[in-house]
Amino acid sequence: MNVPANCPSAESAGTVVFVVDDNPLLGEITRQLIASAGYQTKLFDKGLPARAEMLAMQSPPVVLVTDFDIGDITGLDLIGEVRSKLPHLKTLLVSGTAQPGVLALHPVQPDQFLAKPFRADALIGAVDRLAAEARGAAV
Repeated sequence: MNVPANCPSAESAGTVVFVVDDNPLLGEITRQLIASAGYQTKLFDKGLPARAEMLAMQSPPVVLVTDFDIGDITGLDLIGEVRSKLPHLKTLLVSGTAQPGVLALHPVQPDQFLAKPFRADALIGAVDRLAAEARGAAV
């Protein structure tokens, strides 16, 4: 049976995804798109508060979706800082300004990259794949 892309799946229910974007409108749109697929979401407009909450949680998020330019640190710096303490966290970097060639030179790499503007189905598909990978790693 084919499930429409906007229908929540049983796998997404209860799965927490953090979204970090310093642009409130873009962050909220991203959060709503991910939530429409059945994920529990939390939006941050800066990286340091997101990092602090992730590291303090007993059950941290499964996926982190972060913009590259997030004000207080970069998305790649955020990924690098949380990855050592949360090895099963999957990361999706989104950016409309950072060039893939420049990103490739950075010592920290996201699990996946999505250039802005992106289509809703591309975002949800990326989050679905990363959440499935995280579930496989946590077993």
